Amino acid sequence: MLDPKGTWLLPPPLHNSSCSHPRYATSMAAGWWSTVPSIIDMVQALFILLLSVGILAANILLIFVINSRRYAKYIHAQPRYLLTSLACNDLAIGLLVTPFAFLPTLLHCWPYGEMICQIQALLRGALSQQSAVILICMAIDRYMCMLHPVSYHKHSSKKGCVAIMSLTWVTALTLFAVMVLPRRHGGFYFNGDGLHACEPFFPRPSLRILASCLFYFPTTMVLMYCYGSAFHVNKLRLKRVVCAAIAVPDHLGASTVEKMVAQERRLSTAASRTMAAMSLSFIVMVTPWSIQEVVAACTGSKVPPFMDFLVTWVALSNSFWNPFLYWLLNSNFRRISKELLLTKLLCRRAPATPARRTHCCSSLAQLPAVAGACTLRAGGDSEGISEKYWGEILERTVSSNSLQALQRIYGRSNAHDARLFPSPLCAAQMTEI
Repeated sequence: MLDPKGTWLLPPPLHNSSCSHPRYATSMAAGWWSTVPSIIDMVQALFILLLSVGILAANILLIFVINSRRYAKYIHAQPRYLLTSLACNDLAIGLLVTPFAFLPTLLHCWPYGEMICQIQALLRGALSQQSAVILICMAIDRYMCMLHPVSYHKHSSKKGCVAIMSLTWVTALTLFAVMVLPRRHGGFYFNGDGLHACEPFFPRPSLRILASCLFYFPTTMVLMYCYGSAFHVNKLRLKRVVCAAIAVPDHLGASTVEKMVAQERRLSTAASRTMAAMSLSFIVMVTPWSIQEVVAACTGSKVPPFMDFLVTWVALSNSFWNPFLYWLLNSNFRRISKELLLTKLLCRRAPATPARRTHCCSSLAQLPAVAGACTLRAGGDSEGISEKYWGEILERTVSSNSLQALQRIYGRSNAHDARLFPSPLCAAQMTEI
């Protein structure tokens, strides 16, 4: 309803939607099971239940695997923290938001009380906004890693990443607490059509439009720009930069450093593609809900209940698709997930794998900054190199003089490029461009 000035909207009273309301008291006294829910209600409740279970299982698996020792060599610390933060955020949605819509879908009322409704509205807004913020941080992280690898590996910090994630969590919770907790000109309400749970209420249509646009458009633009720029430059420029800049003398182990840099770049590219797929999934899932919010606020019309339910829960299902896409696009994650499930959950022995030849990184011992980082490990030349040394390795292999020289010759013919890239690795990478 409108107030006397006609500018502020008031949220519908929660007691009208409470299961203790007189219009629900008779059925509640006789037992809610006495009235058989409709087929549509049962289908919607079953979907909510399966989605909640899927979100919990998928994100628990993702958190467990990417933080295991077996998977540590396939991911750097900063992307691991970002993915863990996103998985924890999605896990909170599957634990504290989606399950509470199961009973209201069957009962068509809110049985949990006013305080739970207020907490639900706060978490519904804050966790959804935090998902978008984490995806933006992931996109910026991949942008810096692929376009500025020397600065990225040199200045990336675990403590800085944790501090930024903590700050965004506190900011999101504070913003929606200010919006939801005060009763005057705002608050929360029970959405019995779409979410079948409580969510924030905007006292003006303009604020609803603004919230939807701030949630969708900046996130989409940042994701598209960062990943688009990173992949474009990675294809047309970074391969030439790395190959042309590897001019380490033989006595410093040029072939070993070249392999390490190539492996590092393949690892970064694979991680970036997976994160880009997760960001694309977010855009696809959230776009219908954002359009619905803007159209409903502009026209003042009521969205059909089935359409509201479908659009809202498709947007929330993104919390399940994030870990699923990571599992689908990452072969190392799938393999280690199966191994951990067999050994930890089913208590079976992992299938025997052929022993790999032990490599020695002693060829890098003559590099003063890396001499103490080499340890004998199985599985590759770069496994014994600590992440904090990558900045110095890349700085030695991709020197500023080489980059400036390459910028002067960049864009010339392939015949001239062939003289610049004599090594087989560089020739193979040039063929891919």
